[in-house]
Amino acid sequence: MDNRSHREGESMSDPLETLTRQLRGLRLPVTTELALQDALNTWLTDSGLPFQREVRMGPKDRIDFMVSETIGIEVKTRYPRRKIYRQLERYCEGDRLSGLILVTGTYLGLPTEIHGVPVFLVSLGRSAL
Repeated sequence: MDNRSHREGESMSDPLETLTRQLRGLRLPVTTELALQDALNTWLTDSGLPFQREVRMGPKDRIDFMVSETIGIEVKTRYPRRKIYRQLERYCEGDRLSGLILVTGTYLGLPTEIHGVPVFLVSLGRSAL
């Protein structure tokens, strides 16, 4: 199920939901993953939110951004859906994340949670056209 529409009508009061709403309002490039990451890095810097880039989540995994120490943001432009989901599953194992946001140009239906971690989708397909 695509939780983007499921949650749009809900109150955006917690930091994860507020950040998701803000990201959905941005026009970000989807030409390459690096261009998207750089644009998001600039926006996060300008917003004043505390964040780290390329945070190690496991022996082979690094999440693109960690905001306020516990909100993960993963960026994918063109990547197989199954591999994206498996990567998100690995990130949600353990107790490091309070929430996860996937920013992507690839349409992907997501559950509302993975391993108990709330997951939000920011789809750039329409906004980047």
